Amino acid sequence: MVNRIFNYISIIFHPIFLTSLGMAFIMSQLMSGTILAHWMIIAFCAGYTILLPLAFIGFAKLIGYVDNIKMRRRRERVFVLVVTAVCTFSFAHVLSNWHAPVVMHAFVMAIAITLAIAAFVSIFTRVSLHTLGWGGFTAMISYLSFTHPDMSVALALTVLASGLVGTARLKLGEHTQLQVYSGYTIGFITVWTTFIISLL
Repeated sequence: MVNRIFNYISIIFHPIFLTSLGMAFIMSQLMSGTILAHWMIIAFCAGYTILLPLAFIGFAKLIGYVDNIKMRRRRERVFVLVVTAVCTFSFAHVLSNWHAPVVMHAFVMAIAITLAIAAFVSIFTRVSLHTLGWGGFTAMISYLSFTHPDMSVALALTVLASGLVGTARLKLGEHTQLQVYSGYTIGFITVWTTFIISLL
């Protein structure tokens, strides 16, 4: 029963959803405009960062390159991370062509860079991609909270979600403490640094 709960946490808080969630958060908190325009951007974001990577992964599984969606083998993890990074970079390019607000472009670029770094790190060692994603998400909200102090509740909820995800990965035996903490640290530092460079 407990393991089932941790499995649900791992699925619901899966890092593949975080780019779209981050875009929705940025638009709801910082952007003006019509709800339709917001939903269109979120739909494009989901297409590029969720549907396209899943389509590539599905094809790779079909031809036998990927055996397991949990990506326990190094080759599988690197492949999925590279594909997702390329798709995310592509969406960042789309945002640039649309002249989207800098904060939106910075967030998507930060995620793409984080994925690229994770792909490189995965050649040598295994880190938790769940906590990597939540580390990056926490960095985004904590950075924005300096200029928008009303984000304290969102920041607290994000830290809580990060803790739940890290605990779930440990309790399921998917990662060691080092893999969980290093994933979170890489995600946080990469996104924070990208925001500093992009928004100065």
